[in-house]
This record gives sequence, structure tokens and C-alpha cells, in this order.
Amino acid sequence: MNNKSDYEDIRHNLIKFMSLFHRLFRPTFKRETDGEYKCNKNQIRAIMIIGRSDKISPSVLCEYMDMEKGSITTLIDSMEKMGLVFREDDPKDKRKIWIQLTNEGKEYFIKQEEKFISQIEELFSTIPEKEVDEFKQSLKTIVTILDKIKTS
Repeated sequence: MNNKSDYEDIRHNLIKFMSLFHRLFRPTFKRETDGEYKCNKNQIRAIMIIGRSDKISPSVLCEYMDMEKGSITTLIDSMEKMGLVFREDDPKDKRKIWIQLTNEGKEYFIKQEEKFISQIEELFSTIPEKEVDEFKQSLKTIVTILDKIKTS
């Protein structure tokens, strides 16, 4: 692709995509008002990532969240104080630390997953099934291409 207008189209669609994505999906990551934890959006994102990974190193969490190491440490500390995560030394490598969800953290993760899935179901409820399938495939393609770009 050498045509400048192709890159302009990509730029335009990326800006539009980001705007739509944030408008439609941001409510899932807003500060929780459940009265118990009041997690901010980064805490919610971190719990979603850790919950899907079972356990994760702080450096991998940094990469997934696109945050600096010091910020991740502060984030983990705050979630640890809330009782949502705990640190565990790697028995095979004493230099390595794993971050895992506590039982409370797992319950919170499940609640957030259910909330997110419910929101997705609601958003897509008016779209024909064929278009939802096309969106799902297109999203997989986008993620695959972005992963390639990131690692090149």
C-alpha cells in the first residue's frame, strides 16, 4: 500500500473507531460504585487481565496495560490493599513474582465479566447475527494485524 489516501483512510477510520469504542464500551471500565471496592478503570482493567491469565508477572501486566513499572507497582499495591490480588514468589526463580487474584478478586472478576458480556449482548442485540459474526471475524483480524505490527 503506497497510496497516501489509503493511509489517510486508515487514520480516519482509526480515529472514528477509537471514538466509538470509548463511547460504547467505556462504561464497563468506569469507577465502580458498588460500595465495596470503588475500583478505578485501571484497577478494573488489571483485574480483567489477571483473571484471564490466572497468574501474571508485573512486567507482562505492564506490557498489557501499557504502563510504566512504577505505576504498575502502585496499581498492584492498591489492589492488594483492597484484598483483590496477592503477590507470590516463584518457587523456581526467586527473582520472579506472580500476581494472582484472591478469592474476592476472582468473585469481582466474574462480576465484571458478566457485566461486560451483558453490555456486549445489549449493544449487539439489534444487529443481525450475520453482522455480529462478521464483526467478530473482523475484530480477530484487526487484533492479529496489530499484534504483528507491535512485534515488528
